Amino acid sequence: MTDFSPGEAETLLVVDDDEAIRKLEVRILSKLGHKVLEAGSPMEAMQLAAATPAIRLLLTDFSMPGFNGLELARRFRAVHPKAPVLMVSGAVPVLDGETRELEGFAVLAKPFTSVDLLRTVRTLMDGSTSQAADGSP
Repeated sequence: MTDFSPGEAETLLVVDDDEAIRKLEVRILSKLGHKVLEAGSPMEAMQLAAATPAIRLLLTDFSMPGFNGLELARRFRAVHPKAPVLMVSGAVPVLDGETRELEGFAVLAKPFTSVDLLRTVRTLMDGSTSQAADGSP
């Protein structure tokens, strides 16, 4: 069984233009004991990313007005090169409940369960995927 117990308090950034989904993701991730920042748009997310030096993980919706989650991930990585990025999407062609990659960023298909989300975030934060900053596995 996967351990989802709270770890060291680290800062996560959740971005989704759908407030209900964003609040749900924040509530789920807060149970890990982390500080969770939230943004309703990619521009707001980049303002938080610039103002917060210690963001440990970005969780973003893929489809948003302005620019999509992939563009946000690219811009975020320029500011936080070592932080893993997880995009959640119903639009990217992945199998339900599976985590895939898009240009080196992890993608979790909607719909997903809270266990799927917690497991994926924990895996990314533990560095158990190919999300290393230098691109190595």
